[in-house]
Amino acid sequence: MTRSALVLRLSIATILLGSASATLAQPAVSVKEGASEALQEVVITGSMIKRTSADTTEAVTVISTETLKTLGVVTLEQALSQISANQMGVTAQTSISAFGTGGGTYASLRALGANKTLVLLDGQRLANNAATGAAVDLNTIPFSAIERIEVLREGASALYGSDAIAGVINFITKKSYEGGEFNLGYAHPQQAGAGDSSFDATWGQGNLAKDGYSFLVSGSYAETRELTAAQRPKLNGINPANGLLMQNGQYGPFPGAYFDAVGNYFNTGYPTCAGNPALTTANGRCDFAYAEATDLLPKTKIYSGLVSFNKSLPGNHTFKAQYFYAHSDNQAYAGPITYVFNVTPQSPYYPTAANSQCWPAVAGCAAPVLTGDITAGWTPPDNSRVSANVNEEQRILLGLTGANSGWDYNLNFNYSQNKNTFELRNGYAQYYADPTGASSGPVLANSNNEVSDLVNPFGPQSAAGAAFINSTYRNGAIGVGKMTLGSFNGGISHGLGDLFGSGHASTLAAGFDMRWEKINYSPTALTAPMQAATAYAPFTIADSRKSQALFVELNLPILSNFEATLSDREDHFSDFGSTNRAKLALRYQPLTSLTLRGSVSTGFRAANLYELYSPQNLGATAGNMTGPGCPNAGNPSAIFTVGNCTSQGVQLYGGNPHLRPETSVNYNLGAVYTPIDDLAFTVDYYNITVKNLIGSIPSQSVYANPTEFADLYHLNSAGSLTQAPLIASACPNPQAPTCGYILQFLQNTGTTKTSGVDLTGSYVLRTEAGNFRFGLEGTVITQYDSQQYQGGPILNLVGQFNQGNQPAIRWKHMATADWSRGDWGAGLSNNFIDGYKDYAAVAAPPLNDGNIHSVGNYSIWSGYGSWKPMPSLTLVLGVKNLLNTDPPFSNYTGSFQGSYNPLWSDPIGREYYGRVKYSF
Repeated sequence: MTRSALVLRLSIATILLGSASATLAQPAVSVKEGASEALQEVVITGSMIKRTSADTTEAVTVISTETLKTLGVVTLEQALSQISANQMGVTAQTSISAFGTGGGTYASLRALGANKTLVLLDGQRLANNAATGAAVDLNTIPFSAIERIEVLREGASALYGSDAIAGVINFITKKSYEGGEFNLGYAHPQQAGAGDSSFDATWGQGNLAKDGYSFLVSGSYAETRELTAAQRPKLNGINPANGLLMQNGQYGPFPGAYFDAVGNYFNTGYPTCAGNPALTTANGRCDFAYAEATDLLPKTKIYSGLVSFNKSLPGNHTFKAQYFYAHSDNQAYAGPITYVFNVTPQSPYYPTAANSQCWPAVAGCAAPVLTGDITAGWTPPDNSRVSANVNEEQRILLGLTGANSGWDYNLNFNYSQNKNTFELRNGYAQYYADPTGASSGPVLANSNNEVSDLVNPFGPQSAAGAAFINSTYRNGAIGVGKMTLGSFNGGISHGLGDLFGSGHASTLAAGFDMRWEKINYSPTALTAPMQAATAYAPFTIADSRKSQALFVELNLPILSNFEATLSDREDHFSDFGSTNRAKLALRYQPLTSLTLRGSVSTGFRAANLYELYSPQNLGATAGNMTGPGCPNAGNPSAIFTVGNCTSQGVQLYGGNPHLRPETSVNYNLGAVYTPIDDLAFTVDYYNITVKNLIGSIPSQSVYANPTEFADLYHLNSAGSLTQAPLIASACPNPQAPTCGYILQFLQNTGTTKTSGVDLTGSYVLRTEAGNFRFGLEGTVITQYDSQQYQGGPILNLVGQFNQGNQPAIRWKHMATADWSRGDWGAGLSNNFIDGYKDYAAVAAPPLNDGNIHSVGNYSIWSGYGSWKPMPSLTLVLGVKNLLNTDPPFSNYTGSFQGSYNPLWSDPIGREYYGRVKYSF
């Protein structure tokens, strides 16, 4: 055995035993003294062929969950934030501002999106989140049962099929455990809000090799407490000098504003703005600063359990059975709601000229014309709008494996189901009478959009008014979805002998995969009557598809130090037809201390059932209608009026059954260098091109180019577009003459090209004072070009926002250093995210010179200490964010959180945590 192979094999053994590094790339350095035996050959993520971990041609990162727990990690979202190759696009923070996330958290390798990262549990697929259909929600994977996480950082469609364009994340569960253990964790920030509590327990009996069976049961509970914007007053979303003014527009001030009988706009209550605790007067009116009144982190509760049984059978066969269940409850407060209703002259709160201020306040502003109904808009500060997503994931896995006469085989039956329930829990009022006639409770307004005379749009409510509004609130589920996935798959492998005289046997593996998917998403009786308040249209998706695949992998050791692996997979889908994907991987070891590896592969992603079959619905666009003539200082037009320029628009969106698969070409080239024992480095270059991207042309591009995209405009009878706050009254259906919108149906659009380098290093220094370990995993992105539609501009996203698109972080790393001696240990880690150019230019003189604000680097240091007072007991105390570093300022407005970007930074601040582990 070569020295480098020994080091690499021992390093994997160390990882499985729980080394104290935060992120342990393969290979890492051995930290277990005296270990000399080689590991058994195993199947590593990215291959069907058994081999030692050191011999794999793939770039794989391996993380021990024992290590993560030592660092205070209690969820898989926190775990994957440690991986530099992962740049998540949807997290618990961002789910607050979007109904469409299903309340989930999703991985995104290479920043290519969750739907291009394949997530597996023990090598088998899970049902995607039923609210999106796009990816597996990480919150519904049983964290307590996970032994390690294997991250394949290169494309793998030639083995796994659809979705593995950017790579694969495989969560490996504990297979056996003799005895039991439990872990108790608690975290408390220095400031108010947030923090978490966790508990998990595992018990097992039997050893497969010794007893012929093994049985394991594991369960966990984790709760993250809510963090509100009021508990972090620095993050208020108001900084006009740096281009940030997160207020809710001309329809949302409080006290309310209104349009009079001839369409002129008036404020009430300015400049005192009484009764508004979260306000800004930057626009010369009483605007509600919604980022001051929302959640920064939602309240989440996750519990899960897993039962696993393995049994040896005669003839060298093994039967396995596994069941897991996970339940996630994500509850978010998204700030108060904005009301837009007509107010009649009979209302006791009908305004007068004396309490009305014309806006904009210009010389000669006319008095209001108060001769009939006026249209008022306001945001009541006492409203508490709370919604929740409840996700349930369960999976049954049955398998049979064996090895006889040089043949290895496996057969698996896998059934997985995700159920998502979207609930209203407080603060959503029923605006109008139920169109189905099923609900007869109090409503805010009549069919003429006239609000009840009990409601005061222009100041605090009376006791009667408050009681009436509360009586119109409706709580309960408004959408229930179920996504199921079933598969029957298997594979065989067999040695072919030493075909090339290399001293190593070639191996052939082949397999099959038969899979069926089904989606069923339905509204409830509450959906239609609440649509005006939620903009959540009642829709039904009920469809399915089947697929079959055959695949083959051939490993060819050509020389003693050079081998090639070829893979090929043929897939057939019932909805779009067939596709073939292939991969060639090479491994060359010119020196005992140096291994070179490279691969080229093709990949694909089939459109998911939501993308294919979602019905057409009206909803709000992601940003304001900024078209030619905007902003207000320009030359507004019939389409882009002054009001439209500062308001979200309306879109008609939906699926497309004619979508073609996304396709990719991946190149990877890497080196593993181990110059001495206990020191290792890896360098891996990747280059990915993805074509036929599935999406809609961004609304910002449609608004900016009304001539080019004229076929995507559906104007109302006034030749204009409808503002999103008016969607309830102006857009009862897409054919209404008062409804103007843009078309946002899914289609095959543009191309993304990205490339970069992964760097890892690890070193162990052994001294009489103890062992010191040092590790680094980092990723630099050198290219990320996105063409969002055919013929469109190529947008460079490396280190910068571009036309509203999130940046690809140029450099991200996790660095660790730890020490252990006897029963004592300590560690220090640094999680670093490079700065980038911000969402928008600075906006106020004298800073308004066209320069884009720069978001600063984000560097978080954390540390811990551990002690084992007895062999069965481990105590850990730690501090996250030792320096109490605040999130760097950002003028990003794409979420409800203000003054920072919730994808790249954390509002919690310094946080203390502890963990108790007891084994028995």
